Amino acid sequence: MERLRSARNLSQESFADGVVSLRQYRRYLTGESDVPFQVIQLLTEKIGVKTDNLLREFEIVKVRETDLTYKLFNLAVNYAHDEYVKLSKELPLSDVIDKTNQLLYQHSVILDKLYTNKITVEEAALSNAELINYPDILDSQIITSVEMIILSSLLDFLDESHHLAIVEKAQKFITDPSLVITGGSEKMFIFILAKIAKFYGIHEDYENVIRLCDRGVKQNLTIRSYYLMEYFYYYQALAFHKLEKYDAYEQMVVNCFNVLHFEGNLRKIEKFTRLIEEDFNIDFIEFVTNHYAKQLGKFQASNES
Repeated sequence: MERLRSARNLSQESFADGVVSLRQYRRYLTGESDVPFQVIQLLTEKIGVKTDNLLREFEIVKVRETDLTYKLFNLAVNYAHDEYVKLSKELPLSDVIDKTNQLLYQHSVILDKLYTNKITVEEAALSNAELINYPDILDSQIITSVEMIILSSLLDFLDESHHLAIVEKAQKFITDPSLVITGGSEKMFIFILAKIAKFYGIHEDYENVIRLCDRGVKQNLTIRSYYLMEYFYYYQALAFHKLEKYDAYEQMVVNCFNVLHFEGNLRKIEKFTRLIEEDFNIDFIEFVTNHYAKQLGKFQASNES
């Protein structure tokens, strides 16, 4: 509405005149007050736009804004600072309308600052806790998916005395997704699965790692997505290896390789190649090549028999 007002060469004073005080109008702009529907109708009349058309435009902007905000979050998580800065200039935080998007944006800013050594882990923990009013949020019956994302991130920043309560809250969401308002974003549910699977891996609960990762893989297949699939296969490879289930471990390593190269993200390929080669003391490419050579040998032997 503010952009339309400016395009019509109307001052804020004349735009608000007869509808609300200029002070109240500016409260709407800063987000201090919600705009009543009746006020929206009166203001849209002043700029010659139908209210229904304006509301549809709000939804179009919100969808684009949500998409860009999630991209920013993923760039921050993946340490892609240069790309993060570039995209953040396209969508400054001051231009974000939706409050949930504002929250995720602020979280991504904290992560980017942490990963570029501009703030400490302790500062990141405090900032993220303030964003979601932690620990009081643990008593909330229903929370948003973005709040759950930020809450689960505290597992990386807070000491272990906080972890059990956070994981219990996340487990309730995993058991009953209706407790979290996702806004239709299945990927946020998948993100939480990966986060909690990692927690169980650190605490050597390998059966739960396998269970949650398997659920994440199935969820991705349902929505035809590859979101975090490399993590699910990597975590399962670690778990199966620890449980000495080597056939399953080998298959998870191969699955991880396939997903990485299907996506073709060089940064991810380099990252997981380094992780897998260090964790399992193998040559990643050679390991996968040998796997398929064995599979080919079994297939040929079966045909010959």
